[in-house]
Amino acid sequence: MSTEDQTPVYDEDVMITMRGVADSVGLPYTVNPVEMVDREVLIELREGPQGPPGAEGAAAWPWLWQGDVADVAALTALGLGTDDARKAWRVVAENAVYYWTGMELIAFDDAFKSPGRRGPANQLSGSAVAGPVGSSASVRVIGEAPGQHVEITFPRGATGVQGDPGEAGRIQDAADVLIDEDRPLGQDHVLAWDATAQKFRPIPTPHPRGPWVIGEKQFLSGQNLKEQKKVLASITIPAQPTAWRPLVEGGVIVQSGPPVRCDVLVRIGSIDGDVVGYGWGHPVTRAAHVPVSPGCGFAYSSQPSPTFGVVPANQTVTLYVVVERVTGTGTYNVYNNYSHLQVRAVPLTA
Repeated sequence: MSTEDQTPVYDEDVMITMRGVADSVGLPYTVNPVEMVDREVLIELREGPQGPPGAEGAAAWPWLWQGDVADVAALTALGLGTDDARKAWRVVAENAVYYWTGMELIAFDDAFKSPGRRGPANQLSGSAVAGPVGSSASVRVIGEAPGQHVEITFPRGATGVQGDPGEAGRIQDAADVLIDEDRPLGQDHVLAWDATAQKFRPIPTPHPRGPWVIGEKQFLSGQNLKEQKKVLASITIPAQPTAWRPLVEGGVIVQSGPPVRCDVLVRIGSIDGDVVGYGWGHPVTRAAHVPVSPGCGFAYSSQPSPTFGVVPANQTVTLYVVVERVTGTGTYNVYNNYSHLQVRAVPLTA
């Protein structure tokens, strides 16, 4: 039938409501009923097949979650204003979310019936803490997901019986021993108390090192010598890890007669260096053996410097055995048989 043949049956404005009706049978044709009451028209239409998902919409406005309230009356009693805009509550009585725009509340019914999106996995870590003896076990969760930490407190048990002796540990692993890059453990080191660190630390051994020896064949031998000062022998001591002073002992055969008297001196660094060994000669021809002993006491009495005779760490040094005429002007004889000298390095400790 053409549009020209259609005859209007109602010439007033009406409100039309269309309602979808499920077709569980799937008939190819369906009669769509129309029912009109007064000025309202209800048309029932058969639902078609479900269409594809639509395009993703814009992101919803974020809200500030405020937790639960008992009912709408309790929510209204809060006296919300414009400063509370974008806040939301769960109304327990209705199981609904109420959103405050700043001017009115918008209800989202049945907001908690559908599962939400899967959240990120919680990277849970844990640790155990020993509590006092006789206390109760407890647990607490620290932090926020997805990085929470579980701390479990276990009551400490009573002290048990004495166990079997363990294997001997290394001294350097002891709690009161300090060994590190600044205080390394070296050959021939011992432990010494460090008052500042309040721990033991390694230091080079404080006992004398050596000895280094000058044998009789290494001494000068000569007769009718006229020099007022003559070098009889020398010895070079290798570098030591700490500062030290020499300890010298020995003897030299020097023959002189009255009024000539010759002494034997051991000097460090040069033939005019600090005197670290001394031997008093005899103005008697028959007494030729001159014992040499440490001369520090003699030297310090005239030169009380704390650096006297000190050899710095990591430095080589040469000691010289020198005969010096102290009285008279005549000649003297030196023999190398039975002459000898030994040197020890005495470390200086802090």
